[in-house]
Amino acid sequence: MQQRYFASICVPLFLFSGLVGCRTPHWNAYRSIACLTSFSDTSSRAYFEANANTDAPEGTRKASVEDQTEPHAGASIKAASMLKLSQKSSQEPPRKSDESDSDTKDSLDKQSTGPLKLPRDLPGAETPPISLSRRDADGKQLDPAKLKENILKLYAELPDLPFFPDALPDESLGRLSLEELQKMARENHPGLLAAAASVEAARGTMIQAGLPPNPNVGYQADTVRTLDTPGYHGVYIQQTFILAHKLGLAAQAAAVDYANAIVTQRKTYVTVQSAVRRSYFQVLAARKRVVLAKAITELSKNAYQSQIKLVVAGEAAPYEPLQLRVLTIQAMQTLTRAQQDSIAGWRTLAAAVAVPSLQPTALEGKIDSAVPEIDYDRALAQMVEVHTDLQIAENLISKNRTLVTLADRVPVPDINVGLVLQRDYTFTPGTNTYNLTVGGALPVWNKNQGNRIAARAELIRSVQTVSDTRNQLIVKLAPLFGSYQANRQLSQSFQTEALADQVRAYRGIYQRYLTDPNGVSFNDVIVGQQTVASVLNQYIDILQAQWQSTVDLGEILQVDDLFQMGTPTQVAAIPAIN
Repeated sequence: MQQRYFASICVPLFLFSGLVGCRTPHWNAYRSIACLTSFSDTSSRAYFEANANTDAPEGTRKASVEDQTEPHAGASIKAASMLKLSQKSSQEPPRKSDESDSDTKDSLDKQSTGPLKLPRDLPGAETPPISLSRRDADGKQLDPAKLKENILKLYAELPDLPFFPDALPDESLGRLSLEELQKMARENHPGLLAAAASVEAARGTMIQAGLPPNPNVGYQADTVRTLDTPGYHGVYIQQTFILAHKLGLAAQAAAVDYANAIVTQRKTYVTVQSAVRRSYFQVLAARKRVVLAKAITELSKNAYQSQIKLVVAGEAAPYEPLQLRVLTIQAMQTLTRAQQDSIAGWRTLAAAVAVPSLQPTALEGKIDSAVPEIDYDRALAQMVEVHTDLQIAENLISKNRTLVTLADRVPVPDINVGLVLQRDYTFTPGTNTYNLTVGGALPVWNKNQGNRIAARAELIRSVQTVSDTRNQLIVKLAPLFGSYQANRQLSQSFQTEALADQVRAYRGIYQRYLTDPNGVSFNDVIVGQQTVASVLNQYIDILQAQWQSTVDLGEILQVDDLFQMGTPTQVAAIPAIN
């Protein structure tokens, strides 16, 4: 019967698997792999193969795609390629070899020889050089308007760069503080709500552990039909009395679990608040990068336009604005990336406070604000005193001591008391009777020996766990404090050296350019701007890393306020670029 049932299920499954291509040679644990699709990204493969060698030189291209793909795919791709080629040949008129083409060819021939020859595979290698003539075909000087028109044709317009308000919200619409964000997390975070439920569950378990067993009551009939009489009829009640304070010890052990649930809730709270702090400082740093990238982009745009004007005036070479245009586009790309990082940072912060729909808002504070100065010995003492992992480990020692006592008292028998009240109907007129039983288990064979051994072993293990936990926390604290100290020293080094010196150098270059343009070129100013932007970005990275390491220390020290760890120490303010 079982074999017939098995066959009724497996045979249809086997037949169905053959229809969908899932049949495998053996009935084994990996049969479901055959059910996975075998044609993932087929269209992508065909596309990439069709376009893989279009840029390769003639004679070096690989076999065409129709020779490398399946017959049905190759036929369709080949047909599409032939159709595209025929349409292109029918629409494009034959080119004539005019004078401009000849000039371009000569320029390319010059570029393709000599020590500065560009490889053919380099994108843009076939781009013709800039050619600007200030005279017409008759050798006459072009009028200024026509010359300016020709010059402007050489330089493409800069693309429009959208600015996302969410990346840098308006401060006039209100600001959120770190304290307000932490309050949101405390009220909404599901991890904290789950931890609170765990505390309540542990409290209920503690209450239940100390409750005595309920009495048993019921109806009882004895010797029914004895001498054709109804026998004895009545009610009974039974109660087990737990001796040796075993209920109290069980409740005491459960109370430790309740205490540890509260400590775990505290640990969860610290983890949540640390996540909020990390996201908060990440957003501050990201928005500062947006401000910096926006300023650099504006400077680059102005430099590009100014250099074009110099070309029109005949004071700069035509190729010079091209380099500035590249720098401007790079600055725009940096701004785009900074905006998206800022938006992503806010979304992370909104998730950290458990309000994903929280609209982007300006934040109180700044990334270059004062940082608490932390002493290692003080931090170590505070961690050992208050860390929740140590509290949980120490509480487990108390629990295991209680469990050892409880295991020793388990052999003490509990007393079972039973009382039966009956009416004797075996004679007339009958009488009331009662039965009384008192007893308990006799600890002859089972004296709870195994559990007593296990309880003592658990006590020894919990004692060792405290020392191990303390050591593990120190292992975590040491590199975190080292990272914090390194970032503090780097920030101080930037304050006294690189940051101030580079800003002063840039201002000196700019002032000299205004007074002596022949001694300092405009390119020197641009290089100074780019260097300042690079140095300031490095400084922002250091400040962000400094705050992140501070948050990491606050998490392992489990402080409610970061400045409980030390007195504030000022850092160098990020200067504006102007």
